[in-house]
Amino acid sequence: MNNIVDNIYYEVVRLRKNIDEIDIYGYLKSRKKPSRKRLYQRGVLILAADHTARMNTEVGNNPYALLNRKELLSRIVRLLMTEYVDGVLVIPDVLDEVLMANYILMERFGISLIDDKFIIASINRGGLKGSVFELDDKVTAYTPEDVKRLGLDAAKVLLQLDKDNYYTSNTLTYTTEVVRKTLDLDIPLFIEVFPVKRVNNEYKFTGDPYELASAINVVTALGYSNVNKLLKVPYVHDFKIVAESTTLPIYLLGGGSGKAKDFVHQLNEAMNAGDNVVGAVIGRNILFPIDINPIEAVKLMKNSI
Repeated sequence: MNNIVDNIYYEVVRLRKNIDEIDIYGYLKSRKKPSRKRLYQRGVLILAADHTARMNTEVGNNPYALLNRKELLSRIVRLLMTEYVDGVLVIPDVLDEVLMANYILMERFGISLIDDKFIIASINRGGLKGSVFELDDKVTAYTPEDVKRLGLDAAKVLLQLDKDNYYTSNTLTYTTEVVRKTLDLDIPLFIEVFPVKRVNNEYKFTGDPYELASAINVVTALGYSNVNKLLKVPYVHDFKIVAESTTLPIYLLGGGSGKAKDFVHQLNEAMNAGDNVVGAVIGRNILFPIDINPIEAVKLMKNSI
């Protein structure tokens, strides 16, 4: 089976030739679904795999690492097979490939990648990284209606806040529309929020806990209720300031690729900052850690939450 997983890219390429004959989405709806209550309880680790749709492809010193779909897909599949990952944050192409990989593994080994796993849809990917319109982050992937129709478990929207950039107002509007629609459709919604400033033609998180807490208070006032909202935020020093700025559940995001063991220290500090810090959504720090292998990395992080 290890050989199949290592070469899952080639298996998926072959399967695509007959994709019209296979209902890869059928099992998505009929799978054993996780209890949505778990999203609000401590201990959930979600694998983030939605970077490439925004041209966010770098790992360490390699600006194009995530463009190798063979390597990326095999790592996603291998991590989903572990007990340490509770779900995956996806864009449409990644979900298609995970579902095709799931079909292959079910047919040959009776192994499901998606039973009892949260499948979370990434919504706005239009703010391409490094573009002049990055903060005008339009909905280009899933809509809330897609999430409901496909039987996915939750959605995620990104909101980078820069008060000096007019496009921030546009994305506030898009985000509010998503908040209202997910409320209407009874869909849990992760809002990834952080204040940014443009430095050397790139938007960077300001790193200020009070600015992050202020940004959180902007998104908690969007729409007509907070009953479906969860927050996804970066690590910052004095994380207790962030935790105490809201009563909503908080997930720590993984940030860029680096040393997994270093990130574990940040994760521990965040988890100890308040009872409303409940989990993590991590991508490259478990997909492509530079200090240990991905399985060791995800086990360390799962044990930290």
